[in-house]
Amino acid sequence: MADALKQTEERHVWFAILAEFDIDKGSVIRCQYPISSGAGDTFLAEAMLPEGSHSWSEDQTVFMLPESGGSKADGGDDSKEEKRPFLHCISCLIARKDDSVRRGSVTKAIAVCSPHTFVHAFQPVITIAVEELFRQTKPGSDMIILRDLYNSINSMTLPDTYSIPRLHKALVKSSRLRPKHMRPIPNIRLEIEFGAQRVVSQVPPVVGEDEIGQAALLTLLKRFPSGFMHIFNALLLEKRVIFIGHNLPAADVCANVLAACLLISPPLEGVKRRVFPYTNLTQLDTLLETPGYVAGVTNPIFAQRDAWWDVCCDLKKKSVKLSPAYEKELKGEREGLSSAPSRSGSTGSVQNTNEMSVPAETFDQCKELDDEFAVELRSGIALGRGEIWVREMVTGYVQRIVDMAFGDSSTGRIFACNQARIRMLKDTKQFRRHAEKRGVEKSSGPCGRNTGVVARYVHALQNGAPSEKTLVSILDFFLENLTTEDKLMHLLTMLPESKGGLYPLAICMYHESPSIQRKTVELLQRFDNFKEGSLWLSSLNFFLMRTYMRNKTKLNERAKTTKLNSTTNTSKETQVIGSKRV
Repeated sequence: MADALKQTEERHVWFAILAEFDIDKGSVIRCQYPISSGAGDTFLAEAMLPEGSHSWSEDQTVFMLPESGGSKADGGDDSKEEKRPFLHCISCLIARKDDSVRRGSVTKAIAVCSPHTFVHAFQPVITIAVEELFRQTKPGSDMIILRDLYNSINSMTLPDTYSIPRLHKALVKSSRLRPKHMRPIPNIRLEIEFGAQRVVSQVPPVVGEDEIGQAALLTLLKRFPSGFMHIFNALLLEKRVIFIGHNLPAADVCANVLAACLLISPPLEGVKRRVFPYTNLTQLDTLLETPGYVAGVTNPIFAQRDAWWDVCCDLKKKSVKLSPAYEKELKGEREGLSSAPSRSGSTGSVQNTNEMSVPAETFDQCKELDDEFAVELRSGIALGRGEIWVREMVTGYVQRIVDMAFGDSSTGRIFACNQARIRMLKDTKQFRRHAEKRGVEKSSGPCGRNTGVVARYVHALQNGAPSEKTLVSILDFFLENLTTEDKLMHLLTMLPESKGGLYPLAICMYHESPSIQRKTVELLQRFDNFKEGSLWLSSLNFFLMRTYMRNKTKLNERAKTTKLNSTTNTSKETQVIGSKRV
């Protein structure tokens, strides 16, 4: 098996795992390839074969395997352990009726575990492999099928365009909003050959750290139109959120959990480390020991135990319910640390909420802002706005709150209304991690210490009408400091289509001050000098582009005239100096 274990940098999947339902033993793991994953068989089997799986001919689950110190070769030497990265796993299940067995059906599932988040791209070939399990009945055929699946996926070629610089990622995502213009990087085509079949799928050129599978915020918003912001705040404040899908496929439950991750990521990345897309009562202790978990279940008993969660989302009822303890906390009433019952019903040591000082302000002020934002989202969707627009709007909303927590853009009504939320956010682990990351980016990012200033000035342009004095300060700062392509690209990442792209800046060409008009055109010209900037410019409307081109021509002609006059004057001065020497 050693020859099949490729080097880490070449490995698209680390493990292929086979699970079956045994009428006497329940859900069991039959075999793993090329070595044991190191995760417990009980956990794997329950994660791959969800409760009620016999009710569906096909189903899927997603689960995570955290980094590990090592995984052992089957029946092998403990010294032959290797570290594994954080793995995203997708399991595809098929149930076939079979009157020859006691249960009347046979259920098999195969999972693959990958460091990539686009695990949905492997679903078609995994399904083919599971179907092959039903056809091949010879001893040892199960392991052969796992081996072939493992090698097929790992033989897949991932184009070099997948490893694009981090600074380009936000730009590529935003450019997907503009189908009428050329995209800098197209979707990635993946081809996997399994036996005689070739499976083709596509994945976006840029996938976020917490963007797992085909998660869609638009679907989540439509399912919970009135409770959407409750889910948002729970994720933001690291509260415990559970999605219940009784008598629904586990795939539906997983999809909603994974979509919830995108409510705050980006910018608060790393949510996947507290996510359980599908879980059940056998993993309850692990779940309750995870602060701020986001989980999906199909067992309705979870809905009855409000000590286990802070927010409960019922997929069938399309309802969102807050626990009594969490409601009191939001109202500013101090709630003593309570404990959650374990599976046996005894009292455990799991805290009901994060240890934090409850702010004097309540969430009532935040609700008004959230309601306004929810109306804006629903209006955009009614007008035909799609998934990327929704993501950009939500990301912008989160970024605004995070920036205020760091002291950026911290004035006015919005800041005052967010005080309770900001104080609670600052007490979360994810905020502290983000603060560390932000500190690193400020010291090593393209704009360095000016990162916060750029964000504050962009916010001023996007929200309101800055005074003439403020506009001059903003444009002078940009012209003086944004002198390289990387710095200009950083500015573009803060100008998403959902906020008008370059419009808030370009509209300054119509200001009554000739100085502001000139400075605006000078700055726009800098974007025009590189590919990504030119793409952003091309998205401006006809009138803005016409104004820009006209003023650009005038500016260039003026510059030529100035240069010519300067050259002429220099020549005359030289002649005068020469004549004096004579």
